[in-house]
Amino acid sequence: MICPKCGNKIPQDSATCSYCKLRVDSIITASNEEAKRAIKFKQKDRVLMSTYIPKDVSKTKLLLLCIFLGWTGAHCFYVGRMVKAFIMLVSMILSIVFVCIPETWILHAYLSGVVAGIFGFICVFNWWFDILLICFNKFKIPVVLKGYEMPKEMQ
Repeated sequence: MICPKCGNKIPQDSATCSYCKLRVDSIITASNEEAKRAIKFKQKDRVLMSTYIPKDVSKTKLLLLCIFLGWTGAHCFYVGRMVKAFIMLVSMILSIVFVCIPETWILHAYLSGVVAGIFGFICVFNWWFDILLICFNKFKIPVVLKGYEMPKEMQ
């Protein structure tokens, strides 16, 4: 397991990270839903990116969203990685728009094809790379560790 706080590898039999002393049980009980709320209320200092999939995120659902709707960034919307999700969605929309532009003259057709190819490549590369990351448990999911709950007035 990789420590979401310091990024170092935690041995299998260890109860804490040897570098930052983060307890393994707090990583296992981390919450993605709490991370989404923290991001919504601009408390990003409480959010860590973890490769460990928390209990409130289904790996099957995440993988299926990535396989079938990954080009739209649906899997990133599901876990709360909004910036990456919007980049994927906008790049795919721009790719489709530039493909659909009528070819009135040769230079314009060439440029629209190049631009569509660039945006399409960005989106498709991220999509396929994310499928591999999810399959090999390397996809980073925003989480809030247990004990870092949001104050009652912000819920």
